[in-house]
Amino acid sequence: MARYTHLDQPGDSVRRRGPFRFWVTIGWLVVIGAAFGGGYTVARYDAGMALTRIQVLQNEVASLSEDLAATKAAHVRLERAHLMDREAKRVAQEQLAELQGERLRLAKRVAYFQRLLSADGAGVVEVKEAVISPGEKPGSYHYRLTLSQLIPEIGRSAGTVTLKVAMEQDGKRVVRSLDDLPGSSPARQRMDFEHFQTFDGDIVLPADAEPQHLIVDVNPSTSRLVQSSDAFIWPSADGRDMPLIPDIPSTGRAASAVVE
Repeated sequence: MARYTHLDQPGDSVRRRGPFRFWVTIGWLVVIGAAFGGGYTVARYDAGMALTRIQVLQNEVASLSEDLAATKAAHVRLERAHLMDREAKRVAQEQLAELQGERLRLAKRVAYFQRLLSADGAGVVEVKEAVISPGEKPGSYHYRLTLSQLIPEIGRSAGTVTLKVAMEQDGKRVVRSLDDLPGSSPARQRMDFEHFQTFDGDIVLPADAEPQHLIVDVNPSTSRLVQSSDAFIWPSADGRDMPLIPDIPSTGRAASAVVE
């Protein structure tokens, strides 16, 4: 009995591989599409989370900015209140110094009037104003004094005015004439006026001296005036045109006795 063998033809192999390649291509397209879709979903989720985080950070930045603005405003208010308090304190100190000076001047006038009653109506020259300013060099000062008659129409006031400084030096309290302070103006000034007269000059103190009082002695050359002496408190701070406050009402040797 005869056998026949069937041999595949080339066209049959091509026809069998065609559907296989088609389904393989479809499979790869499905895999690629699934990967793309998955990546897109993950990227969209990450983008949403990032936007949410950005929004949270923006809200935190806005809140911190508001807190910073409120803190700055509170700091400005505190600085303004501090400046107002310091200005009010300075004004109060100036007013207190003026009131103290006025009280002491009134008390000094009472003492002058008491002396006038016992001096047969003789007049007295008073230091109307005493101002001091720091100089260019350490320990140097510039003074300005204005003298006037306590009782007007007493006649011409003539004589001399002598300046001394009471200071603490080497732990001791001493009184030095301006003539004993090198670099200072002459201690003795000529007085000659009818209504008022202004004197000015320089005071140079030793480096180890701490000034405490400026003493002004008035020595008239006419019998119509009596001698007087005033002690003014040296200011503790350095500033321009600082008014000196009288220490205590005194005449004659009393002012010198206070500081010696």
